[in-house]
Amino acid sequence: MAFDVSEAVRQRIAQGGDKDAVAFDGRWRSWRWLEAAATAVDHAVGDAAAVGLIARTRPQHVAAFAAGIAAHRTTVMIYAAQSPPKMAEDIRRLRLEAVIADAEDWTPDTRAAANEVGSAAIALEDSADGSAVARLLAPRGDGPLRAATPDIAFELLSSGTTGPPKRVPLRWATFASAVDDAKGVYAGSTAIESPQLMTNPLGNVSGISYLAPPLAYGQRIVLLEKFDPLKWGELVRIHRPYRAGLPPAAIRMVLDAGVPKEDLACLALIGVGGGKVDAEVHERFEDHYGIPVLHAFGATEFAGVVANWTPDAYRQWGKAKRGSAGRASANVALRVVDPETFVPLPPGEIGLLEAQAARIGPDWVRTTDLASIDADGFLFLHGRTDGAINRGGFKIVPETVAEALRAHPAVADAAVVGITDTRLGEVPVAAVELAPGQIVTPDALRDWVRERLVAYQVPTQIRIVPALPRNASLKVSAPDVKALFA
Repeated sequence: MAFDVSEAVRQRIAQGGDKDAVAFDGRWRSWRWLEAAATAVDHAVGDAAAVGLIARTRPQHVAAFAAGIAAHRTTVMIYAAQSPPKMAEDIRRLRLEAVIADAEDWTPDTRAAANEVGSAAIALEDSADGSAVARLLAPRGDGPLRAATPDIAFELLSSGTTGPPKRVPLRWATFASAVDDAKGVYAGSTAIESPQLMTNPLGNVSGISYLAPPLAYGQRIVLLEKFDPLKWGELVRIHRPYRAGLPPAAIRMVLDAGVPKEDLACLALIGVGGGKVDAEVHERFEDHYGIPVLHAFGATEFAGVVANWTPDAYRQWGKAKRGSAGRASANVALRVVDPETFVPLPPGEIGLLEAQAARIGPDWVRTTDLASIDADGFLFLHGRTDGAINRGGFKIVPETVAEALRAHPAVADAAVVGITDTRLGEVPVAAVELAPGQIVTPDALRDWVRERLVAYQVPTQIRIVPALPRNASLKVSAPDVKALFA
């Protein structure tokens, strides 16, 4: 019988009572609080079948997330890490029956957008008892509004791991299967008894992967809205989780901040996704803290992880396979194919990675990741074919940023590349060629881009050049652009 994730979440919320459920800013909210908050969200949403959520890592947003699952309602994630005009643009484009957002995110821009298309505007606040978490600011209008798709649980904006960012629908059957698979994390261990320390943004697939299983299986959740290594270490010391998950950049940040070794003594392992930890940093971290750092690989299109290390495999192979993302996860098959013929390649050869995951169907899904799989089945990643920049686990397609720069009236052309950064791995930088007679400052261009893109896509440096470097075919030379920032 198929796992019913909506029923599982409904039961856990109803049965939890006064036991601790969600911690934030030093205070626990109970399962009873979560039940009252989810009920308040349901009342505000009414009969809407598809709802937008401007997602922040806060208790009231966990309640809205849980309410959507329990009610078997489609939740469309909207990034909070963007400007109010950009949020308003999403609201207009999505044309949903209702949009849920923190009270602070209902600005004149977003209110006007919801009113224009007829989306009900619902404000979230962290009320003491949960009963006043959701407040209807404006009722649903006439529309026309988008029709709901009953078999879709979430719509997520991908980070671009398998290509340019796009909205990815996650079916209920796929979501339920992924949450069901997560039971294996708790099997035969004390993991369910220790809290889940969540540092991932709620709006993307990693946030969903970290939050949904605890809601279904009754694990306590500790929220950290913005990663700070010393604050994270303090929360680990106080709440004593069995395991933790961090992006690659955070591993270096913990080391550089000098988080006390004794604060992390409870951790059996740290899982890392969204990129690879530098080999030297990886080794220094494990030598200092004595905690295994286990890489994993996944994407929004796969509804989560498709390759990972298990503790047993890491004990046996960890040192010998340093840099690997592990082996294929349960109910997943991996292969590498020739980039031109798409014929499967033998062990050790580099090509395009493909994955077949039972939770999304029988088809092989091709990525833009260059990879190899060795004779022992371990996956190694060797870069990207799409030139995407990996900024601390967030994928940035250079052309998206360049297009935003080119939209400025003073800009003739722009090129965006990634350069090495000791903390984040890579960061985007831009070279800009101005139109004749135009004058604009790099700071003004950065402000222009910030209004049009998500925060992590904004270049850390913008240089105005007389002409972009080009090759004989008049194409911009990415290596020469990168050399401008050497």
